[in-house]
Amino acid sequence: MGEPLFKFFAVGSLPLLCLLAGCQAPLAQQIFQNTSTSAGMGSAINLLVETRIGSDPTDQKLNKLVVEQQVDLFKRFNPGVKIDVRFITNGQLVKQLDFQYSRGLAPDLILLTSNNLLPLWRQGLIKPIELKPFEQKSVRAALLPAFIHKKQLLGLPVLIFPQIACYNRNRLKNPPAEISQLIQLAQAGYPIGISAEFESLRWLYTGFGGNTSGQQSDELFKSPSLPFLTWLRLANLQPSISFESDQQLLRDGLVAGEFSWITCSGAWLQGLEKRMGSKLGITLLPSFPAGPARGLLNARTWAFGSQSSPIQHELAKRFALFSVNIVQQRNMALRLRSAMPVNPGISLPLKTDSTLALIVEAASNGRLLNLHSIDLLNVMDSNTKPYLDLVLSGDQSPSAIAPKFDSLLKKTEKR
Repeated sequence: MGEPLFKFFAVGSLPLLCLLAGCQAPLAQQIFQNTSTSAGMGSAINLLVETRIGSDPTDQKLNKLVVEQQVDLFKRFNPGVKIDVRFITNGQLVKQLDFQYSRGLAPDLILLTSNNLLPLWRQGLIKPIELKPFEQKSVRAALLPAFIHKKQLLGLPVLIFPQIACYNRNRLKNPPAEISQLIQLAQAGYPIGISAEFESLRWLYTGFGGNTSGQQSDELFKSPSLPFLTWLRLANLQPSISFESDQQLLRDGLVAGEFSWITCSGAWLQGLEKRMGSKLGITLLPSFPAGPARGLLNARTWAFGSQSSPIQHELAKRFALFSVNIVQQRNMALRLRSAMPVNPGISLPLKTDSTLALIVEAASNGRLLNLHSIDLLNVMDSNTKPYLDLVLSGDQSPSAIAPKFDSLLKKTEKR
């Protein structure tokens, strides 16, 4: 089970800002470790990059540019290396991988939009990666356990996108800092948009269950669901609050002025900033009486193709490690300004960049689920939807649905 990310930003008793200032990995040493040995002449790998269906074209363009620039720079340090890059939506990813795998042409490296690696692992489409001790220093030590399955490391995180809230500065001067203020805001007539998927709602589920402290049980769905379902019903009774299953409706609604405040992801910021300019405001998710909201963290993750030869696998690993060295991580963080880098040795201008500072704080509050838990949660979304719909529609009361909902969660967790 993942822990709150503020624990991930500590080594022993070192505080977060010390790590971000570079206490663990000296710049020259890490650059040397990641680039000192050039890949062999004539080496070639295929890289497949997953993009999300419905994501903003600006966000897609920027993420594509970041990957292409890393490829170009890696090839500059490694003359003779060939890297073929293809971009594909998450809806077509598995189909494309199956097609390429059946012909012995599966990619050597896959950049996933999440850390949901187990489905690909079960199908034999990816294989583990082994990191030497000095290579492990490129990733915060407490992050790596979330990517281990049966004592094998199945992937390498690149960036962490936290859940946050976005709002229109022209329409809303003071965004809600506490969950009670969110209802008050709606009662005052401010239109609010909230993602209706259970994965995106888990910060509410755990928050109302009191599971917002630094301690977290190994059980994924330990919180009782009645307080969560009761709040959903109360919120949906407010004409100004809308629950949307389509994330694009939330983004477009905020841009168009249909929403004053929405739940959103750090991954949306570039597109929203381009479309809204200075009108865009970002803030933390509202806190609970027991503590801050702990949204799920989305880990952009490298996975390694199972059909790669030893030489291709080693080159793929070298490129993945190149993407998490100090220089590349700092460049990506400053370029995107919407994600937490995974390398512990970089320094970020948190005092002068309020956006980055908020992303750091949101990531510090968040939870990164391990492979088993994120796999269950993805399965859970379709199973929980009928129950959530019954409550939100008013067809059945929260008290009637809560026992069935709890039973479903416990049954799924035992899989």
